[in-house]
Amino acid sequence: MYFSAQSAEGWKKYVFFNTSPSTRYYTRLLMRISLITAIVLTTSLHYLFASDVNAQSIKETRVSIGFENETISSAIKKIEQGSKFRFLYRKNEISEFKAITLPLKQRSVEETLDMILSGTGLTYTQVDDKILISKLPVEQKENIKDVRLAAMVTDEVGNPLPGVSIRIKGDNGFSTASDQNGHFYVNVPEGKSLILLVSYIGYVTREITINEQSNNLKISLFPESGSLNEVQIIGYGTTKRKLNTGSVASISTKDIDNQPVANPLAALAGRMAGVLIAQNNGVPGSTVQVQIRGQNSLSSGGIPLYVIDGVPFTNFNGGSPATDNLNAFGTSGASGGISPFGMINPSDIERIDVLKDADATAIYGSRGANGVVLITTKKGNSGRVRVSANMMTGFTEVNRFIPVLGLQDYLALRREAFANDNVVPNATNAPDLTVWDQNSSTDFQKMLIGNRGQLNQFQASLSGGNEQTRFFFNSAYRNETGVFLGDNGNKRFSSRLNLDHTSLNKKFGASFSVSYSNDNTSLPASDVSSAYNLPPNLPLYGANGRLFWATGFTNPLATLLKKYTGVTNNLIANSNITYAILPGLNAKANFGYTTTRIEQVNTDPASSQNPANNIVSSATFANTTAQNWNIEPTLDYSKSMGQGKLTALIGTSFQQNTSNGTSIFGTNYSVEELLGTLSAAGTVTVRYNNIVKYKYNAVFAKLNYDWKEKYLINATFRRDGSSRFGPNNRFGNFGAIGAAWIFSSEDFMKDNLSFLSFGKLRASFGKTGNDQISNYIYLPLYSTTNPYLGNAALLPNTLPNESIRWETTNKLDLAIDLGFLKDRISFTANYYRNRSSDQITSNAVAFQSGYNSYTQNLPAVIQNKGLELDLNTTNIVSKDFSWKSSLNLTFTDNKLLAFPDLAKSFFASSYIVGEPINLIRLYNFLGVNPANGTATYEDRDGNGIINQNDRYVADLGTPFFGGFNNTFSYKGFELGIFLQFNHRFGVDQILNTRPGALVNQNDYWLGRWTPSNPSSNIPGSSANAGTPIAASYNFFTQSNAVYGDASYLKLRSVNLSYTIPTQWLKHLKVSNASIFAQGQNLYTWARNRYTLDTETTVQGGPPGLGTGTIGQVLPPLRTIAFGINCSF
Repeated sequence: MYFSAQSAEGWKKYVFFNTSPSTRYYTRLLMRISLITAIVLTTSLHYLFASDVNAQSIKETRVSIGFENETISSAIKKIEQGSKFRFLYRKNEISEFKAITLPLKQRSVEETLDMILSGTGLTYTQVDDKILISKLPVEQKENIKDVRLAAMVTDEVGNPLPGVSIRIKGDNGFSTASDQNGHFYVNVPEGKSLILLVSYIGYVTREITINEQSNNLKISLFPESGSLNEVQIIGYGTTKRKLNTGSVASISTKDIDNQPVANPLAALAGRMAGVLIAQNNGVPGSTVQVQIRGQNSLSSGGIPLYVIDGVPFTNFNGGSPATDNLNAFGTSGASGGISPFGMINPSDIERIDVLKDADATAIYGSRGANGVVLITTKKGNSGRVRVSANMMTGFTEVNRFIPVLGLQDYLALRREAFANDNVVPNATNAPDLTVWDQNSSTDFQKMLIGNRGQLNQFQASLSGGNEQTRFFFNSAYRNETGVFLGDNGNKRFSSRLNLDHTSLNKKFGASFSVSYSNDNTSLPASDVSSAYNLPPNLPLYGANGRLFWATGFTNPLATLLKKYTGVTNNLIANSNITYAILPGLNAKANFGYTTTRIEQVNTDPASSQNPANNIVSSATFANTTAQNWNIEPTLDYSKSMGQGKLTALIGTSFQQNTSNGTSIFGTNYSVEELLGTLSAAGTVTVRYNNIVKYKYNAVFAKLNYDWKEKYLINATFRRDGSSRFGPNNRFGNFGAIGAAWIFSSEDFMKDNLSFLSFGKLRASFGKTGNDQISNYIYLPLYSTTNPYLGNAALLPNTLPNESIRWETTNKLDLAIDLGFLKDRISFTANYYRNRSSDQITSNAVAFQSGYNSYTQNLPAVIQNKGLELDLNTTNIVSKDFSWKSSLNLTFTDNKLLAFPDLAKSFFASSYIVGEPINLIRLYNFLGVNPANGTATYEDRDGNGIINQNDRYVADLGTPFFGGFNNTFSYKGFELGIFLQFNHRFGVDQILNTRPGALVNQNDYWLGRWTPSNPSSNIPGSSANAGTPIAASYNFFTQSNAVYGDASYLKLRSVNLSYTIPTQWLKHLKVSNASIFAQGQNLYTWARNRYTLDTETTVQGGPPGLGTGTIGQVLPPLRTIAFGINCSF
């Protein structure tokens, strides 16, 4: 008999339930006939009068519902309570099935019923607001022999996940869920394979291919980036995001893979609050600078500590200040240097976590002041062997050019300049007006950097294993040609192998990873982007067919003949071993070894030099070999005590770096073709030969207490020793304390703020250090700059100081994390204040001492404070369509708080107490004198003379920056659009020489002052030095006429992909495939039209300054690529 779930209990009160068996039989028969008649009649009326019926559809009606070990009958009751539907069914037909579990989620009634009745042999039919549940007719059941398989779903660390949804791709009739222990069962037809869609709230959905041999399969799910269950990698451990007391920003492999970048650090640009990324230029293989929460030091290095798979990666050049530019003794090409991260294939990376505050970084002690970047590479998963391949091809190009004057406008400017000067042009002062062809011109931008580069990349990976042993192997080849004229570019081959093993009793674990890369770069010896302003009618070849040379000019084609080649080989091997000594007590040891070999050659052929000089072919050969090993044994202990959990860690670290290299200069080559060979040089000079060693060791400890996942406290301590510091201060102590309160877990919050799904307050304070200084600076240093009687001599340079100690940074952090509407909206506000002291600087000493300077720690204090905001929203989620957004915004403030005796130091003209350290002094441009076209400036001191005392202070920093990402998914399509923005003050007008000189200018000068245009606010032109107009330009490039709003909004990346339906791939034996199109640096919106790129950091400038220094380099290129991913 059919029952309504809600009314069945009430029907038992009727008297016929207590009558005789025969009476109850006929009564039931009568009721059954009547009910069937009613259903038939209702169904008929439904179709006859469909237009008048306002019944709900089970496809459109959604219910928020979840079950845990409940019967089908109980589940149906919950659906009735959450909707207007009533169910009819036979009680004995549903009572035979075991308890079901489904995670709490909003679904349609149809989807919910599909999941509940999956595998039961039951079906359902909707009639208005009634839903009839009945058995499938026997003839509809397929007589196929199935194999029943058992499987288990766990999180990323192996804990079972209950309530995970499992569906068969392409089969809407099957769905189930894992039980409380993470187990589930599925039937697989003999001789066939199925693709399971395994999904869970807050975790990334996985597609798993299974067949009849896949019994006892273990499936690991990984949290979505940004979810509260997301595992965050922290110093010497992991934690869930919701339980983290520190400030950590993360990016996943998907965000990295969706960008066609060669350097993984470039993929971080704009995606993390508080993290400023700047690519030095757009040359293939160029370096990327990273700055976390501002610049902390006046003269020491500011790069963060990088840790790869738990092992510190300290492969930087040891210069002062330290940088991660690996050039061998200053030898470089147009790229400006070699980045150690250019050797790492971005597709090898699983995730990148950036540690920012003291709670997160103090565990790294003297190397944590500038932040810590943790890189985790991909590991193998248990299951069948999986082969994946990725092929990508595309092109690169400059995405905007400076609008310069055309030939006729340029010639008019030059003629006007001579007229303003009352000077007659001649062959000496104006060859462009008197000698060169005035009807033929060259667009030097398009010729030199307007070419298209080609990008090709192929990679393949192999992964698999079982519960004990897993492996991942990946190889990749990338070939990217440059946009410079001629044959230039970068080629990289890389391979990585990761092995993981766990013993059967789970006590012993070991992992090993090794990566090798070979990087070949061939470039012009220097960047020719700055040649954009050559006179447009400058000849490139003379009448004799050879390169043309003119006084004051370097032929850009000659510059391109000077070549640079660099070959870098890098090997990174990391290993860690763990052993469970007792329940909760584990021993672990990390081992790391890195070796890098760099060979660089700069050639200067005679054909690239002006034949008017004493020309000779020469070449510089430089090489460096760096080796680093690291050992870190640790003990960790965890114990649950009632409703609390205590975890503790203690460890020690030993590290040694050795670097040696040479720089050799060869000259007097008889044949240019042999310039790349040292043995062909007529004269050989060893310019540099050096061996540098650096040793470091530490002890550290961490203690964490978690009470009911509500109250959290974390304390860290580290004592470091470094060979870079003097014997009197070789060791230093560092530490931090952090705490958090998850107030959303309080009962009073649950009762009163139901819309608030998560809320956490956290705070931290601690001290970290900075050891990025040159080696041996505490010793007396000598130089050979001044010969004696024509012979090399040693000259005392700096006084020894055995008391040199660490620069220290005290970090304060206050934050709130909020989640709304079941975490569909999450928000974080983070205030930080970092104060860095004990600045290591060089101070002047009396000349009579025989030394130039004295290196010491000064009580100068730099403050960086700011506010970081992160907002993540799930805007729309439906069966076929979703839209997610994320926004990050950072407000910064940098200031020099104190510098005793600043006026007596080398930095007296560089810094001002109370002002930012990235300052510049500028003249205030007032406009143009209408009488003579000269530029005028504010006389701030009122003495009637314009001099350096009339300058004001401007901040070249970045008041705020951020990024905005949107991801749209529709069925198999996914579209990602990422915008990056940066508000800053910098150069918005490049002017290397005054308008009217023998160089081209941009079209800004079309509106210049002329006698017929006296009201212009743009100064007039002058061709010769010493004129009033020319003299007025002496201050122009140091004024706010050239500096201004250099803000920009960039369409940083776009990714469009389509996942091909699996049913289309079956005959190809391909399990998954997708095609994609990717774009990087696609478009820039900026008020500044007169720089190639407002973002680009000029070599030597700190990140984010962009064109804060007047000059041009090749900007980050627009990249458009197309490709395919497939798995077998």
